[in-house]
Amino acid sequence: MDARDAAIKAKLEAVKDNSAEIKALEDQANAIMRAARAEIASALNKMRKETAEEVEKLLQEGKRRMEAELEEALEALEKERDETVLALEKQIVQLEEEIVKKVLPVS
Repeated sequence: MDARDAAIKAKLEAVKDNSAEIKALEDQANAIMRAARAEIASALNKMRKETAEEVEKLLQEGKRRMEAELEEALEALEKERDETVLALEKQIVQLEEEIVKKVLPVS
């Protein structure tokens, strides 16, 4: 019986020693998980920042392009307006001449 008791005690001691090792491994695994979570959070923050910068860059590029197109359209409208004014001025001169001819008889 003493041999059996000794074997049981030895197994219990081994399990107790093993539980300390398991605890150390759990602590190590938890530390690794915390580090991984921190690394992931950092990577996500970096990616969000880069994405925000890229979106801002694209927005600014689109805004510049729209402003350039608007400027071109305004210039085209102004040119068209000037051409229309010139055409109207010519028509006004022709109408004046016709009115003068109708009102004042040729002698």
